[in-house]
Amino acid sequence: MIKKYLLLITLLLGLSNAHAEAPRISLLTCGPTDEYVFYLYGHTALRVQYGDTDLVYNYGYFSLDQKNFLINFMIGKPMYSLGVTTFQDFLWEYAAQGREVVEQELALTDEEATLLSDKLNWNALPENRDYQYNFYFDNCATRPRDMIEEAVGGLKYDFSLDQLPTFREAIRGKSHSAVWYTLGADICLGWKSDRQMSLRDAGFLPELLAQEMDTARRADTGELLVTNKTTWVPQTKVINNPVEKCHFPLIVFLLVGLYLYLLKWGKWDKARIVSERVLYALLAIGGVTVWFLALFSEHPHTWPNANMLFLHPFWLWLVFTHGRKNCHSSNKWLYFCNFVAIALYLLSSTFQRLPIDLPVLALVVAWNQIDRWRACRNEARTDE
Repeated sequence: MIKKYLLLITLLLGLSNAHAEAPRISLLTCGPTDEYVFYLYGHTALRVQYGDTDLVYNYGYFSLDQKNFLINFMIGKPMYSLGVTTFQDFLWEYAAQGREVVEQELALTDEEATLLSDKLNWNALPENRDYQYNFYFDNCATRPRDMIEEAVGGLKYDFSLDQLPTFREAIRGKSHSAVWYTLGADICLGWKSDRQMSLRDAGFLPELLAQEMDTARRADTGELLVTNKTTWVPQTKVINNPVEKCHFPLIVFLLVGLYLYLLKWGKWDKARIVSERVLYALLAIGGVTVWFLALFSEHPHTWPNANMLFLHPFWLWLVFTHGRKNCHSSNKWLYFCNFVAIALYLLSSTFQRLPIDLPVLALVVAWNQIDRWRACRNEARTDE
């Protein structure tokens, strides 16, 4: 708490004087760690030095204790904050996590550096520090980039567009070690995530932003913006995935299919019905989540989404009615509609990349639905 007050006093002093010497400003890019999934994407911050002051401005602060944070995150309106720490504390934190810290010194005029520094100080005040976060277009990396571009009056990048992936490829590439998180993110992202990113889009990832800055030139003079590059902390944290090579979700989905097949041919009807209801409940939970994100949230890439054909809230009806004899006639057509929807889902791969391994589960469920439809049809004929 004392450290926070000292930093606030430093900021106020920075606002009240015109800097005896022009500040020196750098872009800091930090490596990933798998301690938390949101650390897998790396991080970006701004370093400001003047006199004996050496501060880091970080737009990545948030608190789970914040009122309605999880609800706001779900609907695409999470509030993040600009935080300020000393450079030494910043280095210590990332070194302790084994995460690389690379500094790119920026060739700013005295006027530009002072303008940027003063704006950061103003932005760090309690009444100004909060902002509505957007993972793709307004995050810890895009904010520093936008402020640098504004300070210098524009930048031109020599970065090759051929090097840029799609949004989905970029997410997969960073989060691949967390296989279930990657699958979940893949399910929630719609077809918009399958377009190739522009240079502007790519800046949401710290690593790609740093590569762009290496090629950045001032729009007015054509001079390179980055004058020097220093690695303060090496990347010692190794991110590995012991189950990645064996496609763990694929194995789970195949086991689900095998389990349902054995229950069917073993004629364990009660166990089969209970197991199928559990499966339908999981599909319904996924469906409620995907449909909510697509229809009601402000996340930019969740609508339209082909996964809505497979994962939908209508599975809830089967959770409560599946296996009941008085519901056979109504459920028969729901089974058939589910089968058709899954077939359309698998065909949708022509315009949207489907989540890795999920089509296998879709095939298992499609087989289950057509099998249930046939069973209902045969029972109806028997009753006649």
